[in-house]
Amino acid sequence: MKYRSFITVLSSACIAGVLAPGAFAQSPSSLYSWDGAVDIDAWVKNFGAGGTSATLDNNTAGKLTIIETSGTAGGSQAFSDGANRVRELPSAASGGLDLTGLTSLEWIFGHNGSAPVNVQFFVQASTGFNYVALGPDLAIAPGISTYTVPLTGLTPDQLVYIRTLGINVRDHAAQGNLTWTIENVSSGGTPLSARDLITHNTGTPEGGLQGAIANFDLAAIQGNNGGQNQSGLSHNASGSGSLQWTDLGGSNGAAVSWGNGTAWNGNTFNNRTTDLSNYVKMIVRMSATDASGGGGTLGVGGFFQKNNFAFEGAGTANLTIDGQFHDLEFSLIGLSNMSVVDLTGINLFSHAQNLVINVDNVRFEMAPVPEPASMAVFGLGALALLRRRQKQS
Repeated sequence: MKYRSFITVLSSACIAGVLAPGAFAQSPSSLYSWDGAVDIDAWVKNFGAGGTSATLDNNTAGKLTIIETSGTAGGSQAFSDGANRVRELPSAASGGLDLTGLTSLEWIFGHNGSAPVNVQFFVQASTGFNYVALGPDLAIAPGISTYTVPLTGLTPDQLVYIRTLGINVRDHAAQGNLTWTIENVSSGGTPLSARDLITHNTGTPEGGLQGAIANFDLAAIQGNNGGQNQSGLSHNASGSGSLQWTDLGGSNGAAVSWGNGTAWNGNTFNNRTTDLSNYVKMIVRMSATDASGGGGTLGVGGFFQKNNFAFEGAGTANLTIDGQFHDLEFSLIGLSNMSVVDLTGINLFSHAQNLVINVDNVRFEMAPVPEPASMAVFGLGALALLRRRQKQS
């Protein structure tokens, strides 16, 4: 990456002051609420002690009900969402849940017992499906209450790819079989103000390819074997590193895409989905070089495939063909289902000459926060307007 990589965090107060209700969505959100059509949203008994069993239903709107039916009454068992379910809505996506930048999960739930029951909260995360406990067990009291558990123990690769989230109910034989009610599971924390999804820095996955694949118009990539794969793509180690390919002239340019920033490993299931609902623009830092010394401009289109690969464009930008890196901006405002992005991509327009393309960075940013001085001027202007109206009345 040719400029300093960073992920910054805005305070909740700043966001609240700048983004009015109905503004671009934030990443912290409800993951499951069961308040739509009758549907348990792929929740299951994940594992449990011998002789344990349960039934799950959503017969009451806004509630997932878990009724223990164990022969070994009160035995320990765990419940979670399905391994291929990302979140309640949008519902068509499959893969991992992306909680990058967030710090907690909030559960609103409880049971009908007579005394507290210890529960371990957990996720199964990364492509290794690693089981990670979210803090120590909590004593869950009878009735419905809110419990917050930390995500701080997860690595970046785990946080970006959560396959299941759930509760492991400890043994409570003294109380027998219980009924559990979950009303909501949501993510929490201050949203990231900027995210470098892709850097292609030396040391990033797959020798710097970082999950990039040729997506369509494959014949434009010199050396591609005709498949949606990494053939024809290479890592340019110059500077901090970039993705490089030769885009052949005379026809449509290639479309190249990325997942969540981790390794492709032969299948996009390994690096989808990405939650980009927090951002208003994408900035792609890239260059185009004509080996024969020609110039001009190259049209570049941004696109996303979301919620089971539904395609949506993100506008176009022109790249100067001069061998230098330029920042191309694409607006995300108005795009749908950005919490479940399968692939993020760019599509080159047709060009007459062969071009060596380098992509250095793919960054996402929120709307800029006004400087304090600007906010003060805005406040004084509003006060003056208010006084004027009062005087006129």
